[in-house]
Amino acid sequence: MRILLLTVDFPPARGGIQNLLANLAGGLAAAHDVSVVAPGAAGDAAWDAGRPYSVTRAPRASFWPLVMLAFWWSALFRALRRPPDLIVCGHALLGPVCWALGRLFGVPYIAMAYAYEIRAPRMRRLAGWTLRRAALVVTISEFTRRDVIAYGVPAQRIVIIHPGAQSRPAARTSPDGDKGVEAERIILTVARLGELYKGHDMLVRAMPLIRAREPRARYVIVGDGPLRPYLERLAASLGVADAVTFTGSLPNDGVDEWYRRADLFALLSRESPIDGGAEGFGLAFVEAGAWEKPVVGGRSGGVPDAVVDGVTGFLVDPIDIGAIADAILRVLGDADLARRLGENGRERAVHELSWGNFVAAFQVAIDEAVAAPALEESIRSARP
Repeated sequence: MRILLLTVDFPPARGGIQNLLANLAGGLAAAHDVSVVAPGAAGDAAWDAGRPYSVTRAPRASFWPLVMLAFWWSALFRALRRPPDLIVCGHALLGPVCWALGRLFGVPYIAMAYAYEIRAPRMRRLAGWTLRRAALVVTISEFTRRDVIAYGVPAQRIVIIHPGAQSRPAARTSPDGDKGVEAERIILTVARLGELYKGHDMLVRAMPLIRAREPRARYVIVGDGPLRPYLERLAASLGVADAVTFTGSLPNDGVDEWYRRADLFALLSRESPIDGGAEGFGLAFVEAGAWEKPVVGGRSGGVPDAVVDGVTGFLVDPIDIGAIADAILRVLGDADLARRLGENGRERAVHELSWGNFVAAFQVAIDEAVAAPALEESIRSARP
């Protein structure tokens, strides 16, 4: 089958959606002829080389309407060269392109739905239009599924497929005796510093409480973005600047090194009542589990699908500083608990939430999406 994936989020740009779509394209390419159309980006030629799927890059432009116009032409050019049997709409913003190409070639499209891109006020009208016209909508959590239903999409046309994680070597947290009594206890967050809903600020606010009971605690933030100066000022104002480390953006091996060193992973995402920001799933929790790390997450959005409370980690009120500190100190203070949570997280990442399982479930969704138009046509033909 010829599958055309259209997306505005794709490597070498970094992020959870980019990671998901790259793994989806690579997995589907084992059985299908996969073509990807994505925006041009710095370093894209090196990334695209040697992939098991073809990538067409839309020319880069600084003016957003020109960006979209370039994307339209690139998508049409690719589709004309290799007419698709199915289109995967990787972002609600591209719904009109997917719909138009689907009508032109007589094929259905599957729409992907994550969270923020269908919740933001400026996107709601277009998101609803895109989702209602899709043959099938693939969501990543029960939280996102409810949002899609609210747009009027029938429940039977929505499928939840949880994202996966790469297989990692076990890097379990060591008891104090193994690390040394003076060793720092590393609390790790890996996330861009672009949206407040990610909750970096709440963990910074909790650090005075954590340090009062565990002076060796250090909060390491891997990632960069416009919120970094604010978070640095916040840490200084709370007197914990020496206990909060900002690494900035790191290459993959640098990120891996921090996962290896961490005692636990924490991401206190919350739901924004203003702009609709929320965690659609929380792929970083599964990635931390693959490293055999216990996790602490904010009970919001799709995070409860990523963290099994009391099994792979703990879910807490993401705006309750006391609850955040208590959960983190509980893990840091109990080596057996930390080890058990980490082992459970790794078991789930390896056997339940692998990328292989994600692609296999998506293949089932493809079969359903392709069969739906044929079934509807047979029903219409059978009518007197």
